[in-house]
Amino acid sequence: MSAKNPTIENLMKITLNIRNAEPSAEDSGTAPFVFIYGIGPSGITPFEKALSGKGVGDRIRLDVPSGAFCETVGHLELPLFKQSGITAPVSLLVTVVDVERAHDREVVKAMAAGGSCSDCGCGCGGH
Repeated sequence: MSAKNPTIENLMKITLNIRNAEPSAEDSGTAPFVFIYGIGPSGITPFEKALSGKGVGDRIRLDVPSGAFCETVGHLELPLFKQSGITAPVSLLVTVVDVERAHDREVVKAMAAGGSCSDCGCGCGGH
């Protein structure tokens, strides 16, 4: 009997390989990005919605509307920048590397870090 491959849902720890689909000279290529799915103060972001139900090996391209990066990634904007260096791309290429149930401590830590800025509520700590 084989173990079922988990798919992305609330409170899962997600590891992605992520890169700007239209890289500039400053981009360093593909970078890992790890986060807890579904803990944002304003609910599921469009970025997270695009990942919902995906599993290891799945790939997506997420086109970001002009000027809507903060709204698209929401509270994940600052962690995405810190882990990958990606800022306001037009498109993201994402590959799911790992999906696992997050430990309670990881969930609490991620929720505590998810404060919002006074500008857009994205959790970036201020623009």
